[in-house]
Amino acid sequence: MRWVLLAAVALAPGPARADEAEDKLAGQLAGVARDFRQPLSERVAAARALGKLGPRAALAVPDLVGIMDRLRGDELEPLQEAVVETLGLIGSAARPALPALARAAARSTDIELARKRAVDQILNAPDSANVDALAAQLASRDASLRVRAAKALADLGPAARAAAPALVVALADPDNDVRRGSIAAYRAVLPGTKPPPELVRAIAVDLKDADAGVRLIAARTLGRLGSAASAAAPDLEAIRADIDADVRRAVLDALARLTAP
Repeated sequence: MRWVLLAAVALAPGPARADEAEDKLAGQLAGVARDFRQPLSERVAAARALGKLGPRAALAVPDLVGIMDRLRGDELEPLQEAVVETLGLIGSAARPALPALARAAARSTDIELARKRAVDQILNAPDSANVDALAAQLASRDASLRVRAAKALADLGPAARAAAPALVVALADPDNDVRRGSIAAYRAVLPGTKPPPELVRAIAVDLKDADAGVRLIAARTLGRLGSAASAAAPDLEAIRADIDADVRRAVLDALARLTAP
């Protein structure tokens, strides 16, 4: 379906797209989802594609609410269920949809289950202001506050995507605990995306740590990143003859993965 493909292209790993482009995509998808002239399968696909945008589909909330209010009972149930699930994935920005979700109670078993999950997701989603505050806290003079901010962002996962630029800066933090926390947070916030050079360099720092266990984790992590971590090859080569046998094996494995086609 064309809307699934369009969303996949828009969400593919790579340089961050401008907010305007995401708003345009959300508007296009919402337009298809509410257009009764479109085949049901197309409308459902468009609604689910909006769900993949998550909080970035906030612009579509009024359209999704309109769909919920126009349909009754189990009419076009697959579309209703897709819309409800998408509202949950949008999170706190979908709070204006709570009354519409309340009106949709008990329409069908599947819709009701989706509705309850969506309401829970919306009510428990982090407010964007909280994410902004945590991102700002990464620049605190107090290292302990920076560590706590990184941990909190990691716990939020993809919902804290807006903090990614601040996390990239924090990857170069001189405090090891902050740097490691930022590595974990970045990977939790942007799972499955190509690691930026800053992330690779931050992980590679631990290859020089006095603790063999830390070096081992760093080598294994770089190995799992594969060719995306090729910039760390010189750092791995530097400890090819590490005194710890486990580290040596992990380094050789990582180097093989980094150069694999």
